[in-house]
Amino acid sequence: MTALQIIVTGANGQLGMEFKALSKSSDHDFTFLSSSDLDISSRSQIIDYFKDHKVDVILNCAAYTKVDLAETKKTKAYDVNANGVKNLLDAMSNQCLMLHYSTDYVYNAELDTAIKETEPTYPSNVYAASKLLGDQHVIQTYKKAIVLRTSWVYSAYGNNFVKTMLRLADKLPEIKVVNDQIGAPTFAKDLASVSMSILNTILSSEDISFFNKVYHYSNSGQISWYDFAKEIFAQADKDILLYPIPTSEYPTPANRPFWSVLDCNLIQETFGIEVLDWKKSLAVCLEKLG
Repeated sequence: MTALQIIVTGANGQLGMEFKALSKSSDHDFTFLSSSDLDISSRSQIIDYFKDHKVDVILNCAAYTKVDLAETKKTKAYDVNANGVKNLLDAMSNQCLMLHYSTDYVYNAELDTAIKETEPTYPSNVYAASKLLGDQHVIQTYKKAIVLRTSWVYSAYGNNFVKTMLRLADKLPEIKVVNDQIGAPTFAKDLASVSMSILNTILSSEDISFFNKVYHYSNSGQISWYDFAKEIFAQADKDILLYPIPTSEYPTPANRPFWSVLDCNLIQETFGIEVLDWKKSLAVCLEKLG
């Protein structure tokens, strides 16, 4: 297979960093672009970049992910998560393949079963609404793209729930964590590996039915944030008092969905993807964190 020119936007984020690690053993040529290297909200920057560089694949990890701050920084959220995506699509002109990453927050479903890709969307905060608009740009206007929606992403990089819990455990005698928001964690390393498997499947096939679709990926499981924290401390051997609380006792500027368990059957059936157990993936991350 000829080496492809792959660019990764949002290179300094959790998923971008995992792609950096994977690229070291890849036959493809990767270029990693942080927001300071390429601001996707700047249409002129995007157009100039694609004029000057050959691009076969774009892994769009760039996003404004400050969920609470987005409530007061609405323009910034939409500039990156919606308008920035459109800038990329326009510049690409259906000439290269795109994997675009999105969020479970677009659903806010009141269910007791895993959310399928066909479930109606109902974003309940600015971040989710801006991400949904970006998804719609991808699905409705581009011929060679897929959207990967994921949930509760964590890794050894950046800011995330796992690292926050470990930091707080070293500072506080007790921690309170909400127990009425239910979802599934996603180890960013697993998501990056899955993405490369998907890419290889697409490149080795002439089947165009893969495209213009949403797929879900998270690690397997169905837990609350409290359950997640409990397992983090158990695996990390942290002796700390942990108390479950309802969301009403931990108000935030942005609403969060109470149910965001994603059904990953479609991605498994379409690409032969293995969905890894959340506890096992957490163990890998904690080992990496030392």
